[in-house]
Amino acid sequence: MSHSTTTVQPSHPTPLDDELTALMLQLEELGLFSQTRKGKHAIDRPPDHEVAFANFQAELQGYKTTLNDHKLAQSIGAAVHSDGVLISDLTDQEVKSCADRRMALEMSNNDPEIETPPRSTHVDIQDDMETISRSIAAASVIEFSDDETEAGPSMTYTERQAETMRKLSMEFQCCACTDRYSRAFMITATCSHRYCLDCIKDLFMRSTKDEGLYPPKCCRQHISVATVSKHMDPDQLAAFELATVEYATRNRTYCNNYACSMFIVPGNIEPGTERATCSKCGTHTCATCKNGYHYNTDCPDDPSLLQTRELARGMGWQTCYACDRVVQLRSGCNHMTCLCKAEFCYVCGARWKECNCQAADPNRIEERAEEIVERDAPLNLPPAERRRQVRQVFAELQENHECEHSRRFQRITFGAPRGGFRCELCDARHYKYILQCRHCYVNVCEDCRRNRI
Repeated sequence: MSHSTTTVQPSHPTPLDDELTALMLQLEELGLFSQTRKGKHAIDRPPDHEVAFANFQAELQGYKTTLNDHKLAQSIGAAVHSDGVLISDLTDQEVKSCADRRMALEMSNNDPEIETPPRSTHVDIQDDMETISRSIAAASVIEFSDDETEAGPSMTYTERQAETMRKLSMEFQCCACTDRYSRAFMITATCSHRYCLDCIKDLFMRSTKDEGLYPPKCCRQHISVATVSKHMDPDQLAAFELATVEYATRNRTYCNNYACSMFIVPGNIEPGTERATCSKCGTHTCATCKNGYHYNTDCPDDPSLLQTRELARGMGWQTCYACDRVVQLRSGCNHMTCLCKAEFCYVCGARWKECNCQAADPNRIEERAEEIVERDAPLNLPPAERRRQVRQVFAELQENHECEHSRRFQRITFGAPRGGFRCELCDARHYKYILQCRHCYVNVCEDCRRNRI
């Protein structure tokens, strides 16, 4: 069994030690002074100078306690910084020892030769150790990235300590839920938006159900799973990893048991027989037609799927070349971006910019302009004014049919219909406000603007 060792570095006096020494000497002098100054007075009516002296002595004692706390905090921070690897190794060894002991207790409980086995424990020591380790790590990581960068006047040691404590207690607003949290319990995205731990984990979990949110991002910049994984429990992390495999699989197979519908990883599909086994409920699915497995009969390709594709061709819909998902054009631009991130031409289905088709369909642009005016125009709008607005929106859409939306949104708080504002990306309803692109007039909610487009 290997043992970890650490070298204890010799301690050097610090300004904090000097201040503590001076304070202790002052308290000793005050103690001697108080013993020689005892006078005769009523117990419940001491003179004013005695009360002032006692208050001053108590104040110095409290300041001494504060300095000792600061010294302890510095010592803990230095230990975590310099011996982080060693602490992690020791923690792992402790967790392993606890697990071995728990296994030994369980084995002894099941041994019939032991007359009175020791009582089994159900305390999950590993979870407690991990919680403590994560709390220490979160509290020991201090970022001052958004502090002032300009050099200011020099500060005394006491002022520097006060400034450090102020930064540690500083709170920031979560951009998703708008509640305030200390920086140790927040994640900062690359775009500088801050999320509380619950909201960032919720974004990652929603991305496992909504491919449009995968990979999780803010302001078009991806959020690394490494920055969030240490705050996710094993089930959440496993669900996200499974979604990563699912979204990377082109011809996906899902469990045909409607009560389950679990994604079946390619590794659970037998080559040759195409029998896909669900790891959750054990149901067998045909990986060819996606229905129940046929066992001793050949697979007739799914007739409902063939009918759907035939309908899509008749309606002029297009199929994504990367994932075979059927998509419908909602605006005039023929540049399609599928949920799987593949980009293709809506007219011919080829990869984008690899064909000679028009970039946009004027008829669809005009339909979109009429839809926007109908959505935003007030009631009883005169026909002439309505036509004028349609022409104006049509001209702007022709120029901006490939709008990328970056920082071009305005907040619309008035004119909401009875059912509230509708996000045109996720179809959710909002009653306070909606965000509208100044160039292409698309209406989106705050979450979709930040995490989806």
